[in-house]
Amino acid sequence: MTQSTTTHPMTTMMIRLRSALTVAAVAVSATACSTDTLLQVDRPDIIDPSKLTGALGATALYNGAIGDMAYAQGTFGGVMLASSLFSDEFRFGGTPPEVRQFDLGALKVENSFSQVIYLNLHRGRIAPQKAAAALTSANPADKRIGEMKALSALATIWVGEHYCSGAPLSDFGPPEVFGNPSSTTQLFQAAVDLLTSAATTTGNDPKIVNLIAVLRGRALLNNAQFATAAAAVAAVPTGYTYQALFSTADLRTNNNMKAFIFDFDYLSVSDREGGNGLNFATADDPRVQVHFAGPSRFDSKTPHFQFLPYDSFGSPIVNASGREARLIEAEAALQASNIGTWLSKMNEVRATYQMAPLADPVTPAARVDLMFRERAFTLFATAHRVGDLRRLVRQYGRAITATFPTGVYHKDNLTRGNQGSLIVPQTEDNNPNYKATDCDATKS
Repeated sequence: MTQSTTTHPMTTMMIRLRSALTVAAVAVSATACSTDTLLQVDRPDIIDPSKLTGALGATALYNGAIGDMAYAQGTFGGVMLASSLFSDEFRFGGTPPEVRQFDLGALKVENSFSQVIYLNLHRGRIAPQKAAAALTSANPADKRIGEMKALSALATIWVGEHYCSGAPLSDFGPPEVFGNPSSTTQLFQAAVDLLTSAATTTGNDPKIVNLIAVLRGRALLNNAQFATAAAAVAAVPTGYTYQALFSTADLRTNNNMKAFIFDFDYLSVSDREGGNGLNFATADDPRVQVHFAGPSRFDSKTPHFQFLPYDSFGSPIVNASGREARLIEAEAALQASNIGTWLSKMNEVRATYQMAPLADPVTPAARVDLMFRERAFTLFATAHRVGDLRRLVRQYGRAITATFPTGVYHKDNLTRGNQGSLIVPQTEDNNPNYKATDCDATKS
């Protein structure tokens, strides 16, 4: 094996953090000359709310919402990191204990990293709603209104899929409106309601129409409304894709899954993690393309399998697709005991990867296993897997200990926790309508 000349991941991480801190320091030094200068200085990074009026202001809010939703996914405190570690998709090759808690399934309410992820996700939920309101004021027929409401629904779906029943949906204002605890069913219904509203203003743009359809199917599937979910996605072309876009321009617009996987060695594609996990790393499946890079350079222990589709800070993340639509139809067919349609829908998806068709495994349990395996590989690393593991518990009667990674952790002489959802962090204690007892993370 040749010696790597790649910068040590800790060094890379510090360089990226210093870059962000340097920008902040420059901004402070530029305004530190006198109090008069400080009061008069322009802040190019902050838009004066009074200027966010009319068509130009609405467009600024639209662009900001697109950025906030991407940031909620791909930032250092994004739902992608939380979802990939809490499920069986990736294992943790680093050492920071607050990140490791996600991989252990043993989150604490005071985890500051969890608080950042939670805040970013809700910012991503609220920003499109504010943009939709501004766009409506400027032009009630603007098709971007539908897209914004759909993206807010997507963030709401993520809350429902990842967080315990009882998670509230607050509006951070102004004015600030504290939400009440919402059951898992209520969270997905809130997403459906947003999507119903979104569908009234699409300009018949296929990109937006199909986004709404797939997200509606996803939310309905989470609420076990299988036939209705299948009907919602029936017209979505198999080749359709809606992506969150990133760039290499700066830290805010980066897809930092690249940094987690290739620079820090934080995330390694898992292989039968915790006994219950799937063989993502060694399946030789074209849907999960990996490269084995030896042990993690961070902890020098975890086998490091790199997920190749996220090898750039500009790599997109798929938020909705026609492949997902076909898998929703497949699961509805399985629920209806229509095995022929179930197989044909899954094989239609496999054909897009030039994969051989599946055969019926015959038994009901094996069929469910196969259904969720096909979803796991097709939708890998797109913040779907935690929701699916929770559905296996909630809708198919499986135990958390038979579904999520369990048992002895792969390092540090630790044992995994028993959580079946992310816990609402301590910051929500500021909400007078919410109590910590509203959230039971040991249930899915």
